[in-house]
Amino acid sequence: MSNENFIFWDLETTGRNEKYNQITQAGAILTDKNFNIKDKIEIHSKLREGKWFEPGALLTTGVEPLGLFGNNYPSYYEAVAQLYETFLEWSNSSAVFIGYNSISFDGPFLRQAFYQNLMPEIYMPVTSGNTQMDVFDIAKLVSVFHPEHIRVNKDEKGYAILKLESLAEANDLKIQYEAGPHDAVYDALITLELAKMLSIRCPKIFEASLEFRKRDTPKKFMLENNVFTNLTFWGRRPSIKAQTLISGIPDRNHSYLVYNLLFDPEEMSKLDEKELCKKTIDGPNRITEVFDGSKSKTLLNESYCFKDSKFAEIGIDTLRKRAKFIRENEEFSSRIVECHLKNSKTWPEPIEIEERIFENFPSNADKKTMIGFHTSPNSKKYEISKQFEDTRYQELATRVIYEIARQTLPELEKNNYELEIRERFNDDDSVKWNSKNKILKLLETEVDKFIENDQDKILFRQKVMTFLNSESAKWS
Repeated sequence: MSNENFIFWDLETTGRNEKYNQITQAGAILTDKNFNIKDKIEIHSKLREGKWFEPGALLTTGVEPLGLFGNNYPSYYEAVAQLYETFLEWSNSSAVFIGYNSISFDGPFLRQAFYQNLMPEIYMPVTSGNTQMDVFDIAKLVSVFHPEHIRVNKDEKGYAILKLESLAEANDLKIQYEAGPHDAVYDALITLELAKMLSIRCPKIFEASLEFRKRDTPKKFMLENNVFTNLTFWGRRPSIKAQTLISGIPDRNHSYLVYNLLFDPEEMSKLDEKELCKKTIDGPNRITEVFDGSKSKTLLNESYCFKDSKFAEIGIDTLRKRAKFIRENEEFSSRIVECHLKNSKTWPEPIEIEERIFENFPSNADKKTMIGFHTSPNSKKYEISKQFEDTRYQELATRVIYEIARQTLPELEKNNYELEIRERFNDDDSVKWNSKNKILKLLETEVDKFIENDQDKILFRQKVMTFLNSESAKWS
């Protein structure tokens, strides 16, 4: 097992879109490699002007709409700075960041929080020797390949329910903490208990996941294993796949094109270009898919694929023969890569500042300016913000200053930013951010989804309407 510290962490947010929502609570637990707790942090945050919320997120976390502004919590900027400094301190000699569904959900929120609040290292969980793991992925693997080691509740179709709350209940995981599910500290502690349980009951998969947290492991593993097992999910339905490596994908670090050995590559090689390219995008019957090695997802050896009778019927000799054909036929592999590139979507250039996060890494000069910005008194922050070489950071600095010291902004800057907030609040219901009309649209569906009692539905609607009326008074 690794000698590094572990950081078990969880975030609660105002919605699902990390670009236009924000963190409202962060909880994190620092442990040693044996899961002994060394430190703990809990941070709450006020809502930033222009962020708002999705009703379903508040129903999940139990946060009162009006309480998002009317509380004694630190500003979003102050809360994110505190979280950043804590994670920086805890990972001083490198750490493993471990969450539950954190790579898909919490990780992007953390990056955006660091980016939008001008923190220099927005990729902290995967830089400076740090790595990441997701207990959700480990639970998936154990539930399919070693179901005797984990108890699960099942849905009406018989598929395992792998939500953290459900697994905690099914496996009788208990902690001494006053809050319940969907509290960030509670969920971080339960994730810690689940990881501890899985490391004891299923050490081989846990150790494999520890190994796959490293960015160079997937390529090394795929080169050493001509046939390997990849587990994917469509909703709650698991799909076991025997695959082999085709090649890396041009201009995409840590991304690999892999071949599904359910299909005979010799037969596929006889197809013309049009038919072959169709096979690479044929839904559940597609012959290729992308494996993203940056997501810390775990691959297993060839023996695990026989959990699916389809591969048992094909047999290991045939699977190895198919993999060998792929490895030895460079021309066919090149054709498949060309098909993949031809079928790849192209995305328009991002316009909104939140969507421009991947445009560039901050230069060393801008990192230095960020530190100067954070350490200077509020009265000097605007002056320092004009030193950023990258205009994105100037724009983000204006938002931060508006939140913590708006009286120091020049009138024109303040008015322009308020105009942007006003336009977003009054936008239609099709936009990406939570406009008033979008919140009203979501309210009708999410209240029925989350609340059974009619009186409780009425009460929650009233609370949301009171919040929106209050915001309308400011921004209409």
